[in-house]
Amino acid sequence: MKRKLLSALLATAMTMTVVAGTGIAVSADGEAVVSTVMFSDPDTMDPGRADDDQKNSIVLECQETLVRLIDGKLTNAGAESYETSDDGLVWTFHLRDNKYSDGTPVVAEDYVNSIRRVFDPEVNCHNAGIFYCIAGGEAFNTGSGAKEDVGAKAIDDKTLEITLTEPIPYFAQLLTFANITPVPESKTEGENNSSYGAIVDDLAQCGPYYISEWTRGSKVVLKKNPNYWDADNIKLDEIDMVLAQDENTRQQLFDQGQIDLLRNVRTEYIDQVQSKIDSGEITLISGPQPRNSYICFNNEDPDGVFSNENIRKAFAIAFDRESYVKNVLKKDQAAYGEIPYGTAIGDDLFRDLYEEPMKELLEQDPVELLNKGLEEIGKAGETLEVTFLQRNADNETKVAAEYYQNQWQTKLGVVVNIETASDNSSFNNQVSKGQYQICQTGWGADYNDPMTFMQCYTTGDGNNPAFFSDAEYDELVNACKTESDMKVRGENFAKAEKILTVDKCGISPVTFSYSNVVVNPKLQGVYVNGAGGPSIEFRDAYLAE
Repeated sequence: MKRKLLSALLATAMTMTVVAGTGIAVSADGEAVVSTVMFSDPDTMDPGRADDDQKNSIVLECQETLVRLIDGKLTNAGAESYETSDDGLVWTFHLRDNKYSDGTPVVAEDYVNSIRRVFDPEVNCHNAGIFYCIAGGEAFNTGSGAKEDVGAKAIDDKTLEITLTEPIPYFAQLLTFANITPVPESKTEGENNSSYGAIVDDLAQCGPYYISEWTRGSKVVLKKNPNYWDADNIKLDEIDMVLAQDENTRQQLFDQGQIDLLRNVRTEYIDQVQSKIDSGEITLISGPQPRNSYICFNNEDPDGVFSNENIRKAFAIAFDRESYVKNVLKKDQAAYGEIPYGTAIGDDLFRDLYEEPMKELLEQDPVELLNKGLEEIGKAGETLEVTFLQRNADNETKVAAEYYQNQWQTKLGVVVNIETASDNSSFNNQVSKGQYQICQTGWGADYNDPMTFMQCYTTGDGNNPAFFSDAEYDELVNACKTESDMKVRGENFAKAEKILTVDKCGISPVTFSYSNVVVNPKLQGVYVNGAGGPSIEFRDAYLAE
């Protein structure tokens, strides 16, 4: 349902009237101001480097994608209309009369620049592999082609043409990515190509809001973009977002009326505020969210430990997911497959058709698997010592890491050391470079199709933190890119999922997200997205009278 959240009341120079004791405020001149919270500290606002939930949610409010996910439906946005060629290879977009926050018109060449930057090795967009369906993209990204050969061109200022290598049944879903949002080439020339997104004043922003203030480690302030093509229908004037990484702090902010929406709420907190939900003082939105967490093994472990299949399986089995969900997380549900509930395959839901495959793996003895693996890597009889990389130093993360440590030390007789990354961005960078042995990470749907969860683990994909590689897996997943028969696609995905999580155990699923979102009832028109777009969409949000 969503991958974002909202937040906290900031100090401001304007005189504010707080509405009904909530975080929602109205300034002296009648402007509507909403407070929100960030769960992590963004390291850049470059659309080309938007690679996590927090950055995506901010960038997608400040940029206009060609199509936008509104209330779960793909809706024309930056493109007023579009059509495809008979063979499905050429997509032509007719752009609206839209402007950046400084009044500069958005032109087709700006989208061309962003599409090229997705594949530019200097930009290092982690989602580049997802867009290899665009002609010339893979060649440019891998150093065998030029940016001018990428299949995106401006026919004129208002007409954009994108050419694919093969017809993709879900291509329109990919257009909701932050990476495919316009940035003028003048902003990213020369040295600016690698530094773009670091300074607010240099940003080109053409969405319903723009970033007016960004204090690293503290807050981001979004304001209504008066030059947005649909500005007349944007009702919020300002969205204040403060950094609050600690869960208890976020809950306190909501309890004190300083937060207007909070996602990812534990069941025990819902129980605490149930009377307010029943009385209408708090709005509750609940449901499955296409997002997962998993044990990520470095399949290219330089120490040769987690490059071993049997050792990976041992660690996967020696972990009680049900207890972890019930006693540690106190939210979500235990996962035994890679593709979460709520993910569609055509007109059906994938998990309604295909069982989670990993349960059969749990029938094996983890100690026997570990001993077999140790023998295979020449460490028979030794006490194995490994390092678990923890995402950050937050208490919630620390408790989870210690659970992993206890499970494996108790059930396998190994030694687990915990290494703590300085922050989430450092963690992501370290994992993407393979500078770890084992960790927990996850993935949230960027579009509503199993491909968003499965392509990540194809050989060499930029979002493959496990460095998993299997020829049969690649063949099955890649076949689904052009297959239009949803039954065939579903069967291919199911086979590939079993290879990934059972047969080769390249990763090991831990949880599927089940989202509880509490909202100030005065804040209405907010969309909670599951697959595509910002996790919380403010575009149509407004304050109730």
